[in-house]
Amino acid sequence: MEAADRKGYARLIYAKAMRYFSLALVGCALAAGVLGMRVYFLFALCAAGCLFLAWSWFTHLHAIGFFHADAWKAKKRRRRVPYMHRRDKTKRYRPSFAMRNTDFDDDLVSATACEEEALTPGERARACVLSRAACGALLLLVSLVIRV
Repeated sequence: MEAADRKGYARLIYAKAMRYFSLALVGCALAAGVLGMRVYFLFALCAAGCLFLAWSWFTHLHAIGFFHADAWKAKKRRRRVPYMHRRDKTKRYRPSFAMRNTDFDDDLVSATACEEEALTPGERARACVLSRAACGALLLLVSLVIRV
């Protein structure tokens, strides 16, 4: 990888990790708000961090081929993937909350954005593993730093 590619790859990992982190913070705040105590926010942060680290580990195992899903695909008929969950969408309209920085026509987009489709499947899996692990470690760190 060249320096510009590495920088875009790091931006991709950072963007995904911050997206996961913000969703986890909102979920933990909602859980603490429902239960009504600040201690539950810390418990939820710690649990979310552990879940993200486990999710990262299972993604890594899947990437190296530990789960042999090909044996299952032969037995099952492959279900049709809904349009909303497909990677290669051909439709141009997206709601505003689903837009990314690559959807806007800006001069800086080509210099700052890294599209997942341009990466190989191995690099894409590695980016997912690193972003989920970074989010889990950050959630655990935040749960240890906050005092009750």
